[in-house]
Amino acid sequence: MVRKVIHIILLCFFVLPLTVKQSEAQEFPWSLQYISNMHTINPAFVGMWDQAGFMISTRKDYTSIAGANLFQQISYHTPIKDHESGIGFNLMRRNVGLEKQLFLTGDYSHQVRIDMYNYLRFGLRVGVANYSNNLTDYQLYPDQIPDSEFANDLRMNFMTVFGFGAVLFDDHYYLSFSVPQVINNTFQVNRTGYSSLHEFKTAYLSGGYLFKLPKSILIRPNLLIVGTVGKRVYFDVATIIYLPMNLQLGLNLRSNGSSCFSGQFTFSNNLRIGFAADYAIIQDIRKYQFGTYEVLVGYDFNFYRKKYVKPNYF
Repeated sequence: MVRKVIHIILLCFFVLPLTVKQSEAQEFPWSLQYISNMHTINPAFVGMWDQAGFMISTRKDYTSIAGANLFQQISYHTPIKDHESGIGFNLMRRNVGLEKQLFLTGDYSHQVRIDMYNYLRFGLRVGVANYSNNLTDYQLYPDQIPDSEFANDLRMNFMTVFGFGAVLFDDHYYLSFSVPQVINNTFQVNRTGYSSLHEFKTAYLSGGYLFKLPKSILIRPNLLIVGTVGKRVYFDVATIIYLPMNLQLGLNLRSNGSSCFSGQFTFSNNLRIGFAADYAIIQDIRKYQFGTYEVLVGYDFNFYRKKYVKPNYF
């Protein structure tokens, strides 16, 4: 009965985007390869797998445009004993022009068994964030007209960050909901238009199903719905193909008019290298930049020396 209800939910989940209009937006996960690293957007995925692992990634948006977003992330995750619980740590850095953001967060997850096949997992994220923006260093106008809004630099250190998430799953599907990053503080300055709460209050609803094909090929369609305060709903429809010889390929089509191609290879020593390229298709900005690129390096290891390690497809 539970599996039948879940299949109905999955069907509605994938049909929903076809009935919704005005879904264009600019928000999307900070990692282009989130589809194979779901813990980056939902702390409930931390420790779900039998192995612990490190991940380092760098993403550069809108290549050739000076000051465009640069995002870098280092993360570690591991199950705890029987892997009903897990922990993780994240160090994230984001620069946009002279604006700098630095996040240090920790994750905790716990798993509850619903029946023989289905599990429900909850996650919590807490940490701190530092923010700075050297407004006095910006070159405003050719005529050098002063602007009072740029008279002082912004410095906000050790703002409290928290997030939460949940995922329902078995060996073939998952349904995930998370608000991974909310900053409690708003900037205490005498000006309008600066609010950390507004910028980072983003919710992610995602789901996927794993299909087995002939010759040991697996395919997983995936849908991500992103909602941000003050912005339109955003959709990311993706498919990832798991090929023999530890190779996987992915394709994302986004409602903001861009597409993303990705590939990841895992070596015999569990070292994995991934690359992703995102291109604007129908956006006007495509004329002025050469795409968004991300490089990812990860390493997974059998922390508890289990004889059988369950493959990770989420």
